[in-house]
Amino acid sequence: VTIQAQILELISLLQAEMHMAVVFITHDMGVVAEVAERVIVMYRGEKVEEGSADAIFHTPRHPYTQALLAAVPKLGSMQGTDLPARFSLLRSASAGPPPTATPRAPEPGPPLLKVRKLKTRFDVASGFFGRVRRRVHAVEQVSFDLHASETLALVGESGCGKSTTGRSLLRLVDIQGGSIEFGGRDIARLPADAVRPLRREIQMVFQDPYASLDPRLTVGFSVAEPLYVHGVARGAEAEERVAWLLDHVGLSPDHAPRYPHEFSGGQRQRIAIARALALQPKIIVADEAVSALDVSIRAQIVNLMLDLQAEFGLAYLFISHDMAVVERVSHRVAVMYLGQIVEIGPRRAVFEDPRHPYTRKLMAAVPIADPARRRRKRELSSAEVPSPIRAVGDEPVVQPLEEVGPGHYVAVHRVGGAY
Repeated sequence: VTIQAQILELISLLQAEMHMAVVFITHDMGVVAEVAERVIVMYRGEKVEEGSADAIFHTPRHPYTQALLAAVPKLGSMQGTDLPARFSLLRSASAGPPPTATPRAPEPGPPLLKVRKLKTRFDVASGFFGRVRRRVHAVEQVSFDLHASETLALVGESGCGKSTTGRSLLRLVDIQGGSIEFGGRDIARLPADAVRPLRREIQMVFQDPYASLDPRLTVGFSVAEPLYVHGVARGAEAEERVAWLLDHVGLSPDHAPRYPHEFSGGQRQRIAIARALALQPKIIVADEAVSALDVSIRAQIVNLMLDLQAEFGLAYLFISHDMAVVERVSHRVAVMYLGQIVEIGPRRAVFEDPRHPYTRKLMAAVPIADPARRRRKRELSSAEVPSPIRAVGDEPVVQPLEEVGPGHYVAVHRVGGAY
């Protein structure tokens, strides 16, 4: 979000200097409110509403415009609440099944997952002989717990290490240190052939469902494939399970013979979620799972994830850079910067009383979906994020965490330090 804010400011400055017009195409209504004087709303290839930004946001006339604005997460809307909340959407045929459960609190007791001092680095080879002289310090000494029925959001700018953290939990990348305790075993120290059975319990949903679904395979086969790989079901039993899964994520069992290109982005993400649910996991790592979706579809998928969590007691590691969505879906929040967690705590504490300057910077950069609250002057740092690449042997300083409230920890930061 901070990089987005800098780009928006740059476009605004260039527009003023060069007296140029800008046609801004986006599904982010917060960005629209920040930059646009006039707005055109399109639906299925047609213009359905046009007007000033004030008119569109404050007195929308078309039902689709109203649905778009109803689906926009507003930073600060969860103030005073502890639990996640579904979006209130205008019902449509594509909105999926009506809600069957309400969000619930994390289950008490020991955590499902305990991550301690996780360290993941990538070698950077150079020269004719490919010698390793530098390393990318992607994840440095990251620690957190995850409980049943809990959503822990991992937030930060692109390149901060949040996606690498999620992939490290499943050993999709090599890790260099730390522990990942799950079910009484340390995933970090297991041999590769012993990790695969544990992946039944921890599944992943990626940002781009089209890239994660094989275009040559039917949707039914893609959803059933985990059942085949792990020997859970075959034949009629697998088909029955696939039909149940598709129905549970708001699709029809009749969709099973179709291919990924026949579905919309939101439908493909529902398919990816169905596949992740096939093995009845306890934890789902959602890596920017709603970031690429249009605002109304994003709200539907968030609602689906909350419904599934309430029904099955799923734990989510929700990786995102969208602070407004994170506020809506999470129980706890961890803020990452340069591979380290700089603030972690209950969502209400982090959002209502952010202590680390980088957390405050992230929140200040979130565009507000209201032209009346448009910021005339952005007070944002234009400094580039320092590179995570270091020479071999050059160890980063890991800032210790101090407890500033119940379960609320903040990294000791340099006074006047740049973030």
